[in-house]
Amino acid sequence: MTGQNITTDDRTGGLWQIVTGREISAKLHDKAFIASTLSTLGVMIVALALSVVFSGRSETTTVAVTDDQGAQVVASAQQLNKKSGSEDAIEALKVASTDQARQKMDDGDADLLLERNGDGWRLAGLKSAPSQSDGATRALAQAVSSAAMNANAKALGVSPQRLTAGATMTLGSLGSSQDSEKEATATVLGVVFAFLFYLSMIIFGYAIANSVVEEKQSRIAEILLTAIPSRQLLLGKILGNTVLALGQMVLIVGVALAGLSFSPWKEYLNLVTAPALWFLVYFVVGFMALACLWAAAGALAGRSEDVSSTSMPLLMVVMVVYFYGLFASGSSQVIASYIPVASAVAMPTRLVSGSAAWWEPVVSIAISLVFSGLTIWAGERIYRRAILQTGGKVSIARAWRSTDVVR
Repeated sequence: MTGQNITTDDRTGGLWQIVTGREISAKLHDKAFIASTLSTLGVMIVALALSVVFSGRSETTTVAVTDDQGAQVVASAQQLNKKSGSEDAIEALKVASTDQARQKMDDGDADLLLERNGDGWRLAGLKSAPSQSDGATRALAQAVSSAAMNANAKALGVSPQRLTAGATMTLGSLGSSQDSEKEATATVLGVVFAFLFYLSMIIFGYAIANSVVEEKQSRIAEILLTAIPSRQLLLGKILGNTVLALGQMVLIVGVALAGLSFSPWKEYLNLVTAPALWFLVYFVVGFMALACLWAAAGALAGRSEDVSSTSMPLLMVVMVVYFYGLFASGSSQVIASYIPVASAVAMPTRLVSGSAAWWEPVVSIAISLVFSGLTIWAGERIYRRAILQTGGKVSIARAWRSTDVVR
């Protein structure tokens, strides 16, 4: 395998473009790839549509009452509910007795029963007690407390305002409400970014490794390497899959941002757009680095069944580093935002929360580029020295110490 005609051919430097085009064309004609992409987008669109529909729907809680005083309490609860900004409604349903209320609840005409219970009130559900975190329950509890206070004030001959003077406590925080919203948004986006990157890496990573081992097992690699230098063959595979993965990710992010602009949470669009774009940059850098290692894992395998074992160390490292970036907080998150792979989650998350300066993602990307260069060099060396070694799995140490068998 001299390859003298190839090395002297002026077109040799562009052979990687042919491989890249072939990888892209093969995937775009792969029904499974197209179906998975469309199904992912379809699930996202349906989820966004459902969130818009259900977020705009108001819920009505019907409370059965046995007297006019109970109806007044329910009316007061409805007013308190409106003041709190809730669009849910609380309505009273007059019944003659507890037994009739139970029948109404069993028929689905009422949700709760509010009735006198000694000196106080009882709020009951049909099969279980109402949740204290429910909005209607909280509003009814406030209404009962307000009614009791007014009755007690009247009995004492004082005004309710005088009776409750100095008893008001205002809830607040030392930071702004926007800070808490940013923190909550950053947490959600961190989970989303981690899921997208990890899912894409698993899907395309195993596809690259399986493609390499299939070419090796069928001896097609030997034929290809007589015409194409190994570096260009590997480069074409990596670039082709990177373009496909990035295209798929751009579609997903684009649909998500477009859906967000039509949702009740569209005010968060400006907050998440820039971090989402940064995530795409990190995605490309990290994907290329790890894709080369996946190709090396495929070259180390002797057959398709060996890919799971040869790629396991890579998978474990990716999982540990990536989930560290996902769950890190405080100073640990700052450190994670500079660690390659983990930074793809940690840095966009910090950008959403506003805890990262403008120059930090630039430095982080520079570190990731250096790391990518090292992993591409290492992955290419292992690939080049293991791709033609047959007879079973090849250890990393053996491949690293071997002499070059292809260009």
